[in-house]
Amino acid sequence: MVGMLLKRARRCAPVLLLLWAAGAAAAPEPVSIDGAWAARSTRAHVLFVYMTISLGKGVDDVLIGASSPLAGKIDLLAPLPKGHGESLEPVMALELETHAPTVLQPGEAHLILRDVKQKLKVGDSFPVTLRFANAGSRDVIVKLLALPPDAGMPAVPKGVKLD
Repeated sequence: MVGMLLKRARRCAPVLLLLWAAGAAAAPEPVSIDGAWAARSTRAHVLFVYMTISLGKGVDDVLIGASSPLAGKIDLLAPLPKGHGESLEPVMALELETHAPTVLQPGEAHLILRDVKQKLKVGDSFPVTLRFANAGSRDVIVKLLALPPDAGMPAVPKGVKLD
């Protein structure tokens, strides 16, 4: 009887292991980063970094910092009320959207690399480590572009609604 149970357990073990591995592999990442790119500033030794950060379902997190061997300092910038408008100012953290991707883009929240230590050419890539309050650190490769990735794309004609 015991021998027969052991024999069945041995047959089932590989299947159970595969099912467990598939479930673990299918588990979504708490944070994903896409489309990381950089642009030069008119100021020497300064780069702006943009990207899209998405949170997994049911995940809350905050971007609390960033670092790179390329820069002496990285600041998080976000639009803050100032006078009768908004101004991009350094912030301690960026709250990430839970229901939609958070897009770091020109004129909105983004990263600014200061004291950039080497001259980069368009097309060069460099590493940036993002620090999240809950998900820990995530490394991303950023590519220096001459124009934003959507430059040259046609504008949506007036009156056309996108769903």
